[in-house]
Amino acid sequence: MATFNGGRMVALSVCLLFANASFAQDGWVTVAVYMPDPIVEQMAPEVEAYIEKWLDPLTWETFERDFTPAREAQLAQVEAENEARIQAAEAFLRADLVRRKDGTSTWYPAWIPLALAKGDKEEGVPTDSLFKNILKIEGPTFSAEPFRVGKPQTLREFFERDGEEPDGLNADGSQKFRSCILGRERCRKNEFANFADLVDFHENPEVNVISFTVRARRSEGGALPPGEDPTFAGELDGGDSTKPVEGGVTLPSAEFDYDSIRLLQPAEHDPDEYVIDISPYWTPAAKPAASAEASSWGRIKATFADN
Repeated sequence: MATFNGGRMVALSVCLLFANASFAQDGWVTVAVYMPDPIVEQMAPEVEAYIEKWLDPLTWETFERDFTPAREAQLAQVEAENEARIQAAEAFLRADLVRRKDGTSTWYPAWIPLALAKGDKEEGVPTDSLFKNILKIEGPTFSAEPFRVGKPQTLREFFERDGEEPDGLNADGSQKFRSCILGRERCRKNEFANFADLVDFHENPEVNVISFTVRARRSEGGALPPGEDPTFAGELDGGDSTKPVEGGVTLPSAEFDYDSIRLLQPAEHDPDEYVIDISPYWTPAAKPAASAEASSWGRIKATFADN
């Protein structure tokens, strides 16, 4: 039997947002990036031809001559779509540098704290830093009602409070909060609204938020010094001061190693040799496919007759 996995295809506009940065001696750090998926996943023409032949009762198709080439074409289609995502990521990183005109980046230094993300770290980026996972990263705990006393604040809640995190109790016993230090390179509250946009994209069934990494550094001073306080706000206190001083202040420009762009979760075709995968794939490039997006093709029979 050969199975088709079908679903919706959505064209999206793209905006990029950076996440975590960690110190590296050579000046390069690896940061996680989030953006709405710019790719419309498609069925390879060879698969369309196979389906048409399979549905024709007067046509006798074979596994080796008809099914296998169609499956191989769809495998190549998935690989091409992943490469197109990487190319789109590079194009928008470059476009942002041009738009800002001063060499600085919207996304580096990073303004999304990821130091508390769980999992093994590869080149400074937690393995669980997919957007669907970071929403539940746990920070400091609440201390007073009406909050969840003794329960941690999530990264999503941190942004919903415009960058405020629990910080013990006030003198009157109410919950005390703290924010990152305005004027530090990573404390950029003007970017916080972008996180809410990503959440909206993520929760929209017709929009996917894809995650990838890229190596970055500052043109002056190498890597951004890490925050020493292991909390959301504390992590964003890292970096140099951007407050104006006499004679003004010049921020280091951002550099990116575009060849280092990697999808944290690339789309993957079903490895079963008797399956042709069409969107949503066996492993989607973003959030998992919802149960409502189950295959519309059902199970498609492949004949094994001789050529």
